[in-house]
Amino acid sequence: MLEVFHEILKRISFYNEELVSEDNWREAYELCKDVDLKDIPFVALSLEVDGLLWTGDELLKESLREKGFSNFFIPRI
Repeated sequence: MLEVFHEILKRISFYNEELVSEDNWREAYELCKDVDLKDIPFVALSLEVDGLLWTGDELLKESLREKGFSNFFIPRI
């Protein structure tokens, strides 16, 4: 079990949210303020690292798309 846990953890990158730029925090706030403020850190991080946002929150996705955000991770099933 520990080996599996280790394999998973070595593929995860941890990021200090204090390193996210003020501009990305502001943009994330503007993108999320009408839906759910709890999503701001995740959107800000995806903006900071130019990464994909992985969320199952369809309301959030729709709202972000309407505001021009389209960097979503879509898992293949």
